[in-house]
Amino acid sequence: MRKSLSQWIHRFHNIFGGKQQQPSSNSTITELPDDYLFPALQITASLADQICKAVEEGGRLPTPGSDWIDSIVVITDGSSPLSSGERAADCDVSNNIRVEILPSLLFNTADSNNSGQAARANGVLYSLGIVFYELFSGVRPAELERPDESKGQTRTEEMLESLDPLPFDHGNIDLEAFTGVGIHGGELLEYNDLQDEYHEYQDEYNEIWGNNNTDCFRQGQNPRKRQLRRNDNIMYSVSVEPLKAMGVPGPLCELVANMLDIADGRLMGEDAYRDISDVRDDLQLMLDKLSIYLYDQDMGSLSTTGLQFGDTLFGREAELSTIIDAYRRSVLGESESVTISGASGTGKSLLAVEAGKYVISSGGIILSGKFDQLQQGKPFSALASAFNQYCGILLQNCELAPSKQKLAHQINHVLGREAHHLAKLIPNLASMLGLESNSIIHDEGCTNAQKRLQYLLCRFVEVISSTFAAPVTLFLDDLQWADSASIAAVSQLLCSSGSSLNQKQFFFLGCHREGIIDSAHPVWELVCNAERCDISFSSLKLDCMGEETLNAMVSETLCILPRLTRTLSNIIYRKTKGNPLFVSQLMPSLSKKGLLFPSLNRRRWEWDIDKITSQKLPDDVALFLTNSIVDLPSDVKTSIFHFSCFGASLEIAFVKTLEIALDMRGLCDNLDLAVDEGLVEKTDDQLRFSHDRIQEAAYNTVPAHQRYLVHHLYGMALASFSTTQSDDSILLTAANQINLGGPAAIQDTSQSFTIATVNLRAGQKAMVMSDFGAAYSYFNHGVSFLQEGHWQEHYDLSLRLFELAAKCALAIGDLANSKLHSEQVMKEARSFEDGLNVIYFSTCALAYSLRLPDSIQKSIEVLGKLGIDLEESRSAEACVQEIMTSLSTRLDEEILNTERMTKPSMIIALKFLAKLELGMTQTKPRSVPFVTQKIIELSLTK
Repeated sequence: MRKSLSQWIHRFHNIFGGKQQQPSSNSTITELPDDYLFPALQITASLADQICKAVEEGGRLPTPGSDWIDSIVVITDGSSPLSSGERAADCDVSNNIRVEILPSLLFNTADSNNSGQAARANGVLYSLGIVFYELFSGVRPAELERPDESKGQTRTEEMLESLDPLPFDHGNIDLEAFTGVGIHGGELLEYNDLQDEYHEYQDEYNEIWGNNNTDCFRQGQNPRKRQLRRNDNIMYSVSVEPLKAMGVPGPLCELVANMLDIADGRLMGEDAYRDISDVRDDLQLMLDKLSIYLYDQDMGSLSTTGLQFGDTLFGREAELSTIIDAYRRSVLGESESVTISGASGTGKSLLAVEAGKYVISSGGIILSGKFDQLQQGKPFSALASAFNQYCGILLQNCELAPSKQKLAHQINHVLGREAHHLAKLIPNLASMLGLESNSIIHDEGCTNAQKRLQYLLCRFVEVISSTFAAPVTLFLDDLQWADSASIAAVSQLLCSSGSSLNQKQFFFLGCHREGIIDSAHPVWELVCNAERCDISFSSLKLDCMGEETLNAMVSETLCILPRLTRTLSNIIYRKTKGNPLFVSQLMPSLSKKGLLFPSLNRRRWEWDIDKITSQKLPDDVALFLTNSIVDLPSDVKTSIFHFSCFGASLEIAFVKTLEIALDMRGLCDNLDLAVDEGLVEKTDDQLRFSHDRIQEAAYNTVPAHQRYLVHHLYGMALASFSTTQSDDSILLTAANQINLGGPAAIQDTSQSFTIATVNLRAGQKAMVMSDFGAAYSYFNHGVSFLQEGHWQEHYDLSLRLFELAAKCALAIGDLANSKLHSEQVMKEARSFEDGLNVIYFSTCALAYSLRLPDSIQKSIEVLGKLGIDLEESRSAEACVQEIMTSLSTRLDEEILNTERMTKPSMIIALKFLAKLELGMTQTKPRSVPFVTQKIIELSLTK
């Protein structure tokens, strides 16, 4: 359906205006409804686009004038609100309405000189602004004095018709061609007055309108006197206040005003349009992002809350596409993983979160964890957190109860009792399976516990994926702080040959700071292992934002069109070098200082560009953040420092524990104020710094030598508090704090025994969780706190610390340190039995070092000292027959009910026999039955 724009406007105003007024009244719309706004906005965008195309394709512009609406055709299809009465907001306006400019309105710009082209372009902008005004208001601007045709012509129009048209081709305007009158400022002038006026403005006229341009006189659009400006405020020749009164959104009113700002032939202000393509781009942004660029912001509210920064991703479309493509390939059958690197504050985590949104929207499952520099001692900190958080979501959401029950059933079915070992690491899994902490099997004697845990994590991922028929993505942030045990588990997940994982149901995404991961870092080994397993590892490096991207960020944050924010964003770019974190902290800071402020009059943000330019800021974002924190109230600043000492995030329940244990009154309230400042984020159950650089900045507000003492005091207070609590995390946190303080923080040597004991308990807890790396760290720290003469004063504690340190060092493959700790025990042991454990570790180390015969010989020697003789006076066949005969005389129930062995020497003897049996299987297979027979005899002996 084709209609002239004037008919389209008339019809819509009849439809909507009639709904607002009495039938007998004028049908002009008094309040603009969305059903009219959306299609009208689409027409403006289409019209601007058509003019741009006409210029780009044929170098043609419409002839400036005030009567375009009859030369513009609106084309609609059958689904348009215009033809069907359907609500405009309920249909796809962009596909239903378009416009066409009649050829008679177009003029070839190549026929005029440069000044003429510039003048014509300015005139087109102004003329288009008149069209937009009429489109949104339904009437012409009052300033143009256009009467109804039924009332006849005005004297102005009559005099215009008496003007002889001037040939457009002439290079100069000949005043002799005038017949005596002209138009100036809406008043009729006699020819002699016009002649005098002409000489005064001749140069300005030629510059603005072009020497050859006389068409404007035919339409009554010759230049008017330049309006006076007061106090540098723009004085529009056509007021948009009537549009505002009708409810036209403020940004749209500003757009129209900025087009009418050149009514006298020159640009009137910084916001005025320079080119029609800018109009097209701004209108398209309004259509694409209504809530950002079209609708008015609540400036009253913003004047109270201040500038709010969101989590929108800017300028990372290519990197996001790379991650999504890799994820899609992994789901379709290829082996893919991605790591993101970059300087701090470049948006690595935000990019990963955006990728995670795609994973979830496409039906995938994402597990997210974050390593922490100050929580490195905690066993599998990030990995355990990722799985625990996922199980917690299933537990807390009532709507997911069926999913929780389904998953619990599958875990019990697939993993059986082995699930207990996972439950030690993942507390929410224990709750999901209904396991009590005292019912969980603790088996610290299993030297393969870490490999077992890796295997169980792989199976757990398989169960999650198969239960919900969805791929699983693991995202780990801040890999630069990762521990070896966690990375080894991730490597096992990547290289696993489990059935579900083999079908590419697992995708890994990680982030780390650049310049930290080297060949000695565990992540390097992860990448190497992945390559050996034919897994493609894509590495993305993020740089700071460019000027255009930063301007888009500033524009969307302020909800002001990019064309208008460029001067501000240029200053911000020079001060921040495009670092996203720096920008997100600087802009709220400018708002708090009153340099970036909401204007209730203009209903938008405004800024003092001169004062912002003169602001002296540090070049480094860390120093800027530190200065920002220093300026906070002292109690808030102190609370933020307390928080930073424990890492980048804490459970809210634990923060409340700190209030009690450390006597930090008001800690939670002060951290809520930090949330208001945007430094800390708060979820339902967790507090975390908005960025790890903020945590580092808060941490660095106190000198290093004082921080050591603070950590020590916190650790000692929590250690005392932990003795009355069942929560193991308090003990582990206490040990971490004490160890961060170090031995130098001890001011009373009598505390050494207490601290060493705390580390012993923490290490044993870590062993229960199968993190022997963390356990070794605790035991080694415990050893470092022991004072001179500790073997004499604290023999049992010293023996246990060195013993377990040797064991854990062996478990993580650190044979050198295992040997050192074992030798120390053998030197100080008060009896042969006291050294048996480290001797056993030594035999294991020999076996691991490919010295199996030496390991076997040493085991036989130790067993001989324990009175266990391995006779081989008969054949292996005879020995097997003896075993079968012995077992046949015992009932199964009798064997199952045999009393548990408690004698330490016999327990360690069985360990030697078990290791010996395994070694002989490879070197002396015919001797194995004799070892097996001895194991059975000792096990069945009461």
